[in-house]
Amino acid sequence: MVIEIEVGDRYERERALRHDREMRAEDEQRRHEDMALQARTAYLRMRLGDFYISAGKIGRAIGEYRRAVKMDQGNALFRTRLGDSYLLKGMLEQAMASYRKAVKLDPALPEPRVSLGDLYRRFCMNAQALEQYRIAVKSEPNRAYYRFKLADTYQSIGHLEAALEELLKTVALAPSEAYYHFRLGDLYLRLGRLTEAVEELLAATRIAPFDSYYLVRYGVACLAAGRVVQAVDALRAALEAEPRNRCYLVLLADAYAEAGLEDEAGRLLEKAGELDSYEIEFVGRRRLEANRAAAGYAGAV
Repeated sequence: MVIEIEVGDRYERERALRHDREMRAEDEQRRHEDMALQARTAYLRMRLGDFYISAGKIGRAIGEYRRAVKMDQGNALFRTRLGDSYLLKGMLEQAMASYRKAVKLDPALPEPRVSLGDLYRRFCMNAQALEQYRIAVKSEPNRAYYRFKLADTYQSIGHLEAALEELLKTVALAPSEAYYHFRLGDLYLRLGRLTEAVEELLAATRIAPFDSYYLVRYGVACLAAGRVVQAVDALRAALEAEPRNRCYLVLLADAYAEAGLEDEAGRLLEKAGELDSYEIEFVGRRRLEANRAAAGYAGAV
């Protein structure tokens, strides 16, 4: 009789333990399902915030991003999006706090690093910006945009060789982006490397043949290098794209004069008339650029 009771008690204990394990497993499964549902809902909130951003409704976007952050407080991407929306609203302190929190949550995530770097640059905190961009590049070394951010900051503080190194990598990663070729050509001009500048500016015009500014910069570089025919062709193309641009008329007149076509140059200058202060500054910068590049090119040769 005692044996039967002990067997029965053991059976009941095992049954209770099994039932307890099953209930715990069920509770754990429901918890995971709830977490997955909450994560999906938070993600949808973020996407809704993205939609509001694209529609220009920044206040509504902030509201959706805040809800997403509240649902998933450990998600660094949500906090980055919230920081971006704060930035668009001009709420710089809130944006800074949001980016820093995102970086703390996920130090390897590059998006908040880049956004934080951009914000640092607004305050001329270039050393801090460089640190953030470097970490972003280390996280995603094949992301051309991140390398460009690093190069642009180097260039802004006068570290031209470091900027060149990063811009060369940027162009190699995104060879079909006209703007990167343009910036590389512009940097070559600043370094006095006119041959490379002409090549990169030409590449930019081939990728974006209707961008009049690229054509003008290419034309001016050609003029500095003594490639007068190419300069005339490029400046004519720029003027065809913007026939009312008086700056382009004057620069084309410069090219005609360099080619010995004084009458044509005179007619263009007469057509251009008197330039305003902005136009005078633009033409002056291009002429100074051409003169400096030509002098450096002649010295190198």
